[in-house]
Amino acid sequence: MFSYENYLPISSFNESSIFFKASEVFRYGFLLADTSEGDIFKQLYSYHNYYIEIEFGENYEEIKTIDAITIDEAIPKYLDEQILDNALIDLFVV
Repeated sequence: MFSYENYLPISSFNESSIFFKASEVFRYGFLLADTSEGDIFKQLYSYHNYYIEIEFGENYEEIKTIDAITIDEAIPKYLDEQILDNALIDLFVV
């Protein structure tokens, strides 16, 4: 079983090499979203208590960047606020 003690803090993750980041994300991360905007393809992973954003080149052939981001950065990029508001209303309305 994997221990939380072995996860990297967000600052250390961002300072690591792209090869190390990729191995960590693909080994311990959980894919949450897969999006495209024109020629830009991105995936969002959860990793410990923050998120990892991977940007790919055309057709997912190369990884351009891997960056750790906070929940405050992830929500506006990956969630529609109207859908989030409606889900919260549905959760609390009996």
